[in-house]
Amino acid sequence: MRKILPVQRPLISIITPSFNASGTIDETLQSAVTQLDKDVEHLLIDACSIDGTLEIAGKYPHLTILSEHDRGIYDGMNKGAALASGEWLLFLQADDWLPAGTLNAYREAIAESPMTSVICGSAEAVKESGGQWSPVWSVTDRDQKKLTTGNMALGEPMINARLFKRSAFEKLGGFSLEYSLASDRDFLLRAAENGVIQRELDAMTYKYRWHAGSSTMTEGNALTGKLSRENLAISKVHLLRASAASRRTLLTWHDRLTIQAAMNALENFQSKDLVKAFREGMSENAGWVGCFAAEILRSLPGFLSRGGKTRTQILGERGGI
Repeated sequence: MRKILPVQRPLISIITPSFNASGTIDETLQSAVTQLDKDVEHLLIDACSIDGTLEIAGKYPHLTILSEHDRGIYDGMNKGAALASGEWLLFLQADDWLPAGTLNAYREAIAESPMTSVICGSAEAVKESGGQWSPVWSVTDRDQKKLTTGNMALGEPMINARLFKRSAFEKLGGFSLEYSLASDRDFLLRAAENGVIQRELDAMTYKYRWHAGSSTMTEGNALTGKLSRENLAISKVHLLRASAASRRTLLTWHDRLTIQAAMNALENFQSKDLVKAFREGMSENAGWVGCFAAEILRSLPGFLSRGGKTRTQILGERGGI
């Protein structure tokens, strides 16, 4: 590990987990380095890349670099948090980037909100087409950013558009390694359940890159099913300890997940998975079959307009983008 000692204790620690990210890492690092000052450190937590990622990262002398085998992206993020010196933690994935002005927006919010433990900006997912970046989705509305069970279960978790006070991150126990794709949603649900104080910003603070190999933008790629199963497991865990108000929201999420699992099984003629989804759905909602039937009717016009192909199948043919 190469450690560049800061002149002063940093205010913000940027943590970037990486593995074989040579195609994107330079753009990611550039987006941060142009905003750095003495109050920011940047840690690259690499999982023994063999594709040139480390060689590219080595061109940035300000980086603290650790490269060793890990148990996945959330293990890397936890390691980065443990190594960080900053009061605040920002997680920047190796295939995404920080919009200009992000760190200044966070600095101002920190100064103005001393009692806050999380600061959340806006986020946007974009994909490249014909040399242009086009938005896939965005979250800019303040109500949709609020740290509530409803937003974390039913909306976009946007872990990377959030800046975390390190003491709050540690109190929550960091990311669980039980989930390799959805641990960020589990973490944010725990934050919401524990009443962690968050401030919302109007500034755009994160850009997600939507591509076929993404582990966060999984719709239509090989990780879709695994993400769905992890989310279902998380919903079950949080249902066990939910308050009455949160339970209603989590049951809605559970319904959506099991209905989607049943739809996927139906589309792919997987009878065992269909039966499993039926049983899981009805375990929490006696009226689940009616909800499933309503979803079939709702989806039928779109299915026919796509020539008998599901939306997932269409996305898969396009490489998950």
